[in-house]
Amino acid sequence: MRFSDFFVLSLCCLIWGGNFVLSKWMLTDLALPPFFFACVRFILLTVLMAPFLFPLPKNILKLCLAALCVGALHLAFLYTGLKTAPASSGSIVAQMLIPFATVLSVVFLKEHIGLKRGLGIVGALAGVIILIYDPESVSFDIGLIYVIAAFFVMAVGSVLVKGVGEVTPWQYLAWMGVLAVPVLGMLSYLFEDNQLTLAKAAGWEMGVGVVYTAVLASVFAHGQYFRLLKTYEVSLIVPLTLMTPFWAVVLGVVMRGEPFGIRFIFGAILILASVYVIARRGKRAPRVPYD
Repeated sequence: MRFSDFFVLSLCCLIWGGNFVLSKWMLTDLALPPFFFACVRFILLTVLMAPFLFPLPKNILKLCLAALCVGALHLAFLYTGLKTAPASSGSIVAQMLIPFATVLSVVFLKEHIGLKRGLGIVGALAGVIILIYDPESVSFDIGLIYVIAAFFVMAVGSVLVKGVGEVTPWQYLAWMGVLAVPVLGMLSYLFEDNQLTLAKAAGWEMGVGVVYTAVLASVFAHGQYFRLLKTYEVSLIVPLTLMTPFWAVVLGVVMRGEPFGIRFIFGAILILASVYVIARRGKRAPRVPYD
């Protein structure tokens, strides 16, 4: 894997880690309804990316399926699950994205994992669990089934990206927004109340959250994620996103004063070492039209 691409993916994971901390602020401290907040995020994304909707890509159906899985369906299942599931349990279950995407890429894309990359994936997963696992707060909840479904559809979307043909990241983001807005808007209408009142109470702080999630988390991070999935193997890129919970914990410690201890240090070292092994085993990237 080219160092420049590894740096970009690391930056994406940093942004997603920050997105986790910021979303906690938006949804907990400001009490914004999650479906409503996600819908507003995608409205801004759609406005920004609207010029790239046309001309229609050749594989528009596959593109829509991939965008729907990674965008609206993923968030719908995730937010439904997190209504009841403990956050610590949900964070652990979220790592099911790695085996889901790995198995799907081997079965449908005929990718080869190899012993060293396999050990790197296992090591990174172990590091994440060490980093976030709290045995006193882990319990089973039906919401965890929805969280599992959220990361299964995201894995499906990540694999579908490989078959969309010569589509730019901007077209992908444009269609993700167009499909997400009606789905999340309907969910907000059906299951949430007082959206506008709560948004008005949040004031400019909600604006900061919407701009961050739409511009940085979606336009930049998801756009580059799409590009990297088109450039490298799914079984390489998806495991490297295990850097996201690492950054989320770091930012949580720095910005929210969350606990810091030996478990954090050991888990972080294991994640970073495993990520290095995974990235080092990746094949050199081919050139792509929009690279």
